[in-house]
Amino acid sequence: MSGQRKSLLGVPVDLWHPDEFISKIEESIHSPIPQTIFAVNPEKIVLSRKNQDLSLALKQADFLIPDGIGVIIGLKIIYGKTIARAIRIAGIELMTSLLDSANRMKKKIFIFGGSPEVNERVARIISHQYPDLVLAGHRHGYMAEYLDEALVQEINSLCVDILFVGLGSPKQERWIQKYRNKLKVKICMGVGGSFDVLVGKISRAPKWMQQAGLEWLYRLFREPRRIRRQLALPKFAWALIKEKMAKKHF
Repeated sequence: MSGQRKSLLGVPVDLWHPDEFISKIEESIHSPIPQTIFAVNPEKIVLSRKNQDLSLALKQADFLIPDGIGVIIGLKIIYGKTIARAIRIAGIELMTSLLDSANRMKKKIFIFGGSPEVNERVARIISHQYPDLVLAGHRHGYMAEYLDEALVQEINSLCVDILFVGLGSPKQERWIQKYRNKLKVKICMGVGGSFDVLVGKISRAPKWMQQAGLEWLYRLFREPRRIRRQLALPKFAWALIKEKMAKKHF
C-alpha cells in the first residue's frame, strides 16, 4: 500500500483506482486483525488537526479513500503531476462495491449505526438486493455507550466478516479505533452517511455534477445546514497554501 499512499496536511490518503481498492481489500480479508477503512475529506482533515483520536485512527487505518473533490485538488496542489491518477471515491460507492464482493463470496456482514428506522430499512434493502451474503445482524447507532462492549461481544459471536459502522465522523472513527483490537471481524469500514443514501433519505447529485466535482454544492443546496461543515474549507485551503509555500522554501 505504501507506494500509493500520500500525506495531505498530515493525513494519509491512498491513491488506488477504485477496482484496485476492492481487489486489495478482498485480499486482506484473511488478515488476523480487522482491516480498517475510512474516507478522507477536507472537513475530516481539518478536524483531525485538533482531534488526536481522529488523527490516530486515520494514521493507523489500512485503507483511506479520497472522498471529496477538495482532497483531490489538494493532492494535485501539493504533489503536482506525480499524482495524476488520483480519483475521488465516494464512500457510498465503496460500500456498495464491498456489498457486491460480500454477496459474491457469501460473506457475513453486520450493520451498525443510523437511526432505528434507517437501520431497519438498510437491513431490509441489503437482504433484498444482496441475497447471497449473510446479514448476521444489525443495530442502530442511538444506543448508550455502556452497551458497546456487549455489542462487540455479539458481533464476535456471529463470526462477522465485514462490519459497516455509520455513526458519523469523528464518532465512527473513534469507535472503530477503540475496539479494533477486540473485534474479530475481517474488515471494518466507517461509512458516514451512506446508510441515509442507501435508503433514499439523502440523494446523490446527478452524474454530471459528480463528475465535475460539484456534489458538495448539490448537497449544500439540498441541505443548507451543511454550511457549518463547509466553513472548514477556507481553513483547509489556507493550510494547503502554507504547506505549498513551505515546500517551495525547503
